[in-house]
Amino acid sequence: MPRGHPGGPASASDEGARALRLRRMQRAATGLLGLVALVYVVARLYEAAHPAIGYLRAFCEAALVGGLADWFAVTALFRHPLRIPLPHTAIVPRNKDRIGRTLGEFVQRHFLSDDVVVARLADIDFARIASRWLADAQRTGPVIEHVARWVPQVLDTVAHEPARHFLQQNLVAALGRIEFAPLAGNVLEILTANDQHQRLLDEMLAQAHRFLAEAEPEIRVKVRERTAWLWHKLGVDEAISDRLIRAAEESLAEIAEDPQHALRQRFASVVHDYIRDLRESPEHRARAERFKQSLIDHPLLGEYLGQVWDRLRERVREDACAPGSRLRAGLQDAVRAVGKGVLADDAVADALNGWLRRALADLVRQRRQAVAALIEDTVRRWDASAFTQRIELAIGRDLQYIRVNGTLIGGSIGLLIHAVSGFLPSLG
Repeated sequence: MPRGHPGGPASASDEGARALRLRRMQRAATGLLGLVALVYVVARLYEAAHPAIGYLRAFCEAALVGGLADWFAVTALFRHPLRIPLPHTAIVPRNKDRIGRTLGEFVQRHFLSDDVVVARLADIDFARIASRWLADAQRTGPVIEHVARWVPQVLDTVAHEPARHFLQQNLVAALGRIEFAPLAGNVLEILTANDQHQRLLDEMLAQAHRFLAEAEPEIRVKVRERTAWLWHKLGVDEAISDRLIRAAEESLAEIAEDPQHALRQRFASVVHDYIRDLRESPEHRARAERFKQSLIDHPLLGEYLGQVWDRLRERVREDACAPGSRLRAGLQDAVRAVGKGVLADDAVADALNGWLRRALADLVRQRRQAVAALIEDTVRRWDASAFTQRIELAIGRDLQYIRVNGTLIGGSIGLLIHAVSGFLPSLG
């Protein structure tokens, strides 16, 4: 589409049809005017033959005046009549920029005002319309299928090494911005919420009890090796082993059964102190930063991240191409769940509608001046002759009816005047 020309190829056929209708109506209006002129000449020549012809002559004379006046008015909108540059003619091309500015202001004031936009948006149930669409597998299925087929193509278009490098650089940079010590403290606090650390201690006690049972033969051997031969003969080493093992088992059982045991309290205190140190201690922070930096500087980290990218890419590609793709199924289930969830919850749907309406109203409010400026700027860039032609195609056919009406109404008024003028002398 050439610069400065309104419209484009898509509207060419529509413009051709409009131009054809306009030309037909122009010929009709001009033909009517020509017919009136011809009848006027004939009536003027034979007016003396019969008084009734005078009425026909008066009708045609006034019709000519009315038709020509309206022809001049209609023509003056778009061009100079008879190419004579009379004042206040060719109104549209001469005032193209002002028309664009006025049109922009009109749209802004009457179509994009707060009252109009808010009232129109209030009639649209965005949330439920979208939700019904999302909940309908027949509608979303083709879209999901297309997205699933599109994923491998995207992965294939991404260059291999640049993607690996991008992933490594960004993940390493993100890792470098993280403060490990406070993060570890927050994670530990979450893990220890509701005495979860005591469950960890319970598991440790259970593991210790199993280890003690498994290591009992070895404990007895060690005790026997460290006692004199005399005690062997008297069986004292066996008694010592029994007491040691029994004491350990009783201690473990006591700790496991008593929620308020001193060892449990001590364990909880150690954990909470460690969480506080991770958050507040400069020494712990520095130690965590040194560990993080050593991890970042390790050459295996970059290699590992690259391998992660390669495996992720390959698995996504294989799954997307598989008949029973988990990616497609997961997307379909997620989309359907969102749609059904919103449909089932009026409060959520109303909240989404309220948010969307406010967002769209704010967007229109922020951009309506830009819309007006766009209309004004677009009209200003249009070629004057093309703009005039487009306006004439839009309203010119209706204006030709004005010419026809002017001819007929003018003739009717002339006929009435002639009749009244002939009646006035008889009154005298």
